[in-house]
Parts: sequence; structure tokens; C-alpha cells
Amino acid sequence: MIDCKILILMPICENPITGGEIYNSRLYDYLRSRYINVVNITWQTKPHNTKLQFFLNSVEQNLSLLKLLRQLEGRTIIIEDISSSSDLFLFNLIAKYAKRILGKEIRIMPIVHHVYAPLKKGKLEKRLKFNEERIFLNSADGIIVSSEFTKSSVESLINHPMDIVLAYPGLNVSSTRKTYENVKDRENLHLLFVGYITPRKGVDTLIDSFRILVMDYGIHNLILDLVGDTTRDPSFFREILRNCEAIGIMEKVRIHGRVASDELEKLYAMADAFVFPSLWEGFGMVLIEAMYNCLPIVATNAGAIPFLVKDGQNGILVPVKDSEKLAKSIKKLIESPELRRSFGGSNYQLALEFNWDKSFLKIESFIDKSFDL
Repeated sequence: MIDCKILILMPICENPITGGEIYNSRLYDYLRSRYINVVNITWQTKPHNTKLQFFLNSVEQNLSLLKLLRQLEGRTIIIEDISSSSDLFLFNLIAKYAKRILGKEIRIMPIVHHVYAPLKKGKLEKRLKFNEERIFLNSADGIIVSSEFTKSSVESLINHPMDIVLAYPGLNVSSTRKTYENVKDRENLHLLFVGYITPRKGVDTLIDSFRILVMDYGIHNLILDLVGDTTRDPSFFREILRNCEAIGIMEKVRIHGRVASDELEKLYAMADAFVFPSLWEGFGMVLIEAMYNCLPIVATNAGAIPFLVKDGQNGILVPVKDSEKLAKSIKKLIESPELRRSFGGSNYQLALEFNWDKSFLKIESFIDKSFDL
């Protein structure tokens, strides 16, 4: 462990929800336990009504952070998150050259859970985000990624050799696995989804697949449990509710919203299969949670998901936005308790391989060697 200051330039949530938030929060706590001088600096993104206003706010935020450079003394590691690249890409670019002029011993190490350019809709927005993320990453001294998929995405953006450390998330579960007796619903089969109720998570596709299962295939002993924040996209959530009402499946779709960890554990224990039709994932921490709970998985072949879910080995993969194939794959699991048990057993063994301390030790070693880069 080297003697250095660690400056965390990103939000650290008190009650983290997303996989990235949980990862960053746990890493922050780990670094504070290992290094004497760990400081977190965060800021609120200014509200904006137009893309021009967003750009101007971004430039202002980048320039306002430059005052930090003069204040830094001694060896300093700056850890950022690519989700804040709009507020940091100019800061990183200027810092790359300013630290040499000022003689500062600074190393910039972004964390990348996934890149954001592919998620933008318009061609211009994609191109602008792509260039922003390239500047952000190419100004770094080393990069931390949380999946093989993200590593390959990062490698396509950097234009010179750079050390990249792959540090997986760990298991986001209680230290001792709880057992819930008689929690299974003997009359119905429960499908579980955990994630934001947003278009990117494919919830609309999931609802349409559930309609096919109940209405077209006549499988009436099904319950769909939706767990996750419903406030990220209120209009989309209202559309989901309207669709459930119109289709006539509202009594079979249970929307739980955000739940406490104990309640989530019970829902995992009650579930018979985990369904995750996301359009894009940098890792997919909820998949590991489902695996730990011995659940078979039906998911999309998007982003990092195929690195965790191997089609036919521990789950079934389907194309994004294909409600018919999603429904057929769920039906296949429903009709085969043996397949559910087989996939569930494989998943539990895989989940045990993910360990926070093991991953964070890799990051600590990466930091300690950073001034030899």
C-alpha cells in the first residue's frame, strides 16, 4: 500500500440501488479501510432544458473542477466514473497536460461499468457521446472495468496502450444465506424481474411475453413479480399499467417497486425463474443475485449478459425485443422442472465465484503500481 491521496470524483450514494452505484459505494468503503487519505468530491448536475444549455453547463463544470489541480500535493490517485464523463472529459484532457507542466504526481483512473454512446438514439448524439468518452478515457493513466464485455468496449475507444484492470462485482447479498420455509407458491409459478421499470430494461417486451404465455398459450397459473424503481420513467410506467389493464392480466402482475433487502430475498426465494429482457447491460448484478438463489434465467443476448448466462448451460438467451421467443423460452422452463433445477444448480456454483474482496484487492494492487506505469 503506497502513501498517496485518493480523490473520488463521483457521487457515492447512501442507499445505492443500481449495480454501478453498489459497486462504487463498496469500493469507496474498501479504499477508506485501506488508505489513510481518501476524499470524495461530488456535485449536482445543473438542470437544463436544451442540448446547448447542457453543453454549456458541462463546460462550466469541467472548468470549475480544474482548481483542484493546484490544490493537490504529493501523490494523488483520481478515481472517476464514466457516467460523469460529461462533467469530466475536459478536466481530464487539461489535467493530462497540466500535471506535467505543474510537476504534479497525479494518476487518473476511471471506473467503467459500461460505455454510454451506444445507448444514445440519434446519430449526432451517438457521435458526440462517442467523442466525449474517447477524450475521457484516453486522458486516463489506467482504467478499471467490471466485465469482459466492458473491457472490449473500452479497448475499442482508446488509441494508445493502457493498463486495464478487470475487477468483477461481488455478490450483493447478505453474508449468510437465509432460508424461507414454505415460501413457495404451490398453486402458481412465479416469474421474477428485478431492475428499473424503464424501456432499457425491456419491461414492455416482458409484459407482452407474459400476455402470450397467459392468453395465447393458456398458462394461467403464472404470477409475474416486477421489482424496481417505478419513478425513473413515470410515463413509461403508466403505459405499462395501461397495457396490463387493457390485456386483462393486472391481477397476475404484481408491481412491488423498490423493496427492502429482506423483502427482496423472499421474492427471490418464491421465484421459479428469473427473467431479464434488458436491451443493454455492462454487467448485470441482479443476474448474479438470481444465480445465488438457484434460479434458472431467461435473458437477452445483449451487452455483457452472454458472458454470465450461457445459452443451454445455465439459462436461455433470446434476442432483444422479441416477445415471442422470450415467451417460448419461459414456456420451455415452465414445462421442465428438471431443466429449472439443472440451470439453478449451475448458477449457484457460478455465483460463488464473485467476491468483492478478491476484486478490490486487484484494484488496490493496480493503485499501488500506478506510479510505476
